[in-house]
Amino acid sequence: DIFEAHFKAKEAAKLVADYYVADDQYPVMSAPDMVLQRGRAAITEVFSSLVQTFKTCQLEQVEVIVDVDNQGNLAQELGRSIITGNDGQEILARYAILWRRTDDGWRVQSDFFAFGDLV
Repeated sequence: DIFEAHFKAKEAAKLVADYYVADDQYPVMSAPDMVLQRGRAAITEVFSSLVQTFKTCQLEQVEVIVDVDNQGNLAQELGRSIITGNDGQEILARYAILWRRTDDGWRVQSDFFAFGDLV
C-alpha cells in the first residue's frame, strides 16, 4: 500500500526510502532495458522517471515464501502489477523481490521486474 501511494503521489524518493534497504545493505534493481541499478540514488532515478511516465502501479502478490534463509530474515515474493500510463493505457508487468528484515521492518534488497505476466 505504501509503495502504491508513493507511486501515485509521484514521490520517488519517499518510495525508495520506505521500500528498499539502506545503501550499506546493497539494494539492487533490475528494470526492463536497463543495466542493474545499485544503491538508493540510482534506484530513485529510475523511479523518478517511472512515476512521471505512469499514473499508478498496483501490485498483486502471487507467492510469498518467508524464511528462505532458515533464520527468519529473508523472504521471496513473486507477483504481477498493473501499471497505468498517463494516457490511461494499462500495462502488465511481473516482479520478483528479495525482502530482508531490518531494524526498520521488511525492506527490499533485490528487485527485478519485466513487462508481461508471470504465466
